[in-house]
Amino acid sequence: MRCAVLLKSALLAVLLATPVAAHAAAAKCDRLIATGGADNPPFLWRDPQNPKRLVGANADLLKKITDSLDLKLEVLYTGDAGAALEQVRSGRVDVLADAVLAPKELAYLDFIHPSITALQVSAWVGQKPGFLYSDRGDLAGRTGAYVKAEGYGSAFERYAKENLRLRAAPSLAEALNRLSTGKADYVLHERYSFIAYAARQGLLADIQRLEPPVFSRGLHFAVAHDSACNGPWLRGQLAIKMTELRAAGVPQQLLVENLERWKQQPAPTRNSQR
Repeated sequence: MRCAVLLKSALLAVLLATPVAAHAAAAKCDRLIATGGADNPPFLWRDPQNPKRLVGANADLLKKITDSLDLKLEVLYTGDAGAALEQVRSGRVDVLADAVLAPKELAYLDFIHPSITALQVSAWVGQKPGFLYSDRGDLAGRTGAYVKAEGYGSAFERYAKENLRLRAAPSLAEALNRLSTGKADYVLHERYSFIAYAARQGLLADIQRLEPPVFSRGLHFAVAHDSACNGPWLRGQLAIKMTELRAAGVPQQLLVENLERWKQQPAPTRNSQR
C-alpha cells in the first residue's frame, strides 16, 4: 500500500511539473530570427538604410505578433529565396517569413495557419487584351511569359505543361517587354509583387489584371523543425495571433501600406545593396 501511495505521488508530481517545464522551455526563447526572399516587395525587401535587414508587410506583421508575445525579433537578409529557405531548413534561422506550402518542405518546416494572405497569380495584359477571358482555360493557345525564377508549385506547373504555352523570361522587365512588343499575349505574375514593380515603373495605367486569378496559394510563416525556439507554445501562439490579425484585416492593411512605402522609396543603387 505504501508503495502504491509513493508511486501515485510521483506520478502526480510529474503531471503537475509538465506544464511548468514546457513553459520554462518556451521562456528560454526570448528572441526570434526570421528571413525570407530579399527582393519581393511589398512582402519583403532589403532595408535601404540597413541592407542587412529585411522590411516589408511580412516583417511588420511578424513584429506585431512577437511584440504581443514579448519576444525580440530580427528579420535578416540571408540571400535570395533559395538561400533563405536553406538557412531556415538548417535551423540557423528560426522563421521563414514568406513560406509557400509544399509537401517536401513539411519535412523541415512547421507551417503556421491561417496563412498571411493568398498569393493570387494572375494574367496581366495591355489595356486592349485582344481576347475574352472568363477563366484560365481561355489562355490556352496563347503565348504567355513568366519570370523564370518564380516557382508555382507542382500542381500548377503540371497544368501549365499540359494546357498553356508559357515561355520563361529572365526578369519581369523582359516579360513585360515581350508583352509590349507582341511576343507574348499575357504575363503571368503574382498580384502584389506585380503592382509594386509596375507602380515604380509608371506602368499601371497601361496594364490590366484579368479576373479571376489563374490560381492562388497561401503565403505562411513557417518555423524550422531544428529551431531551438520551436515548440507547442510558440506554434500555438503564432496560430492564435495570426487568426486574430487575419480577422481584423491587418495583413491586408499592411500590404497596402507597404505598397505605398515601396513606391515612395528611392530605387536602390548597386552599392547600397552590398
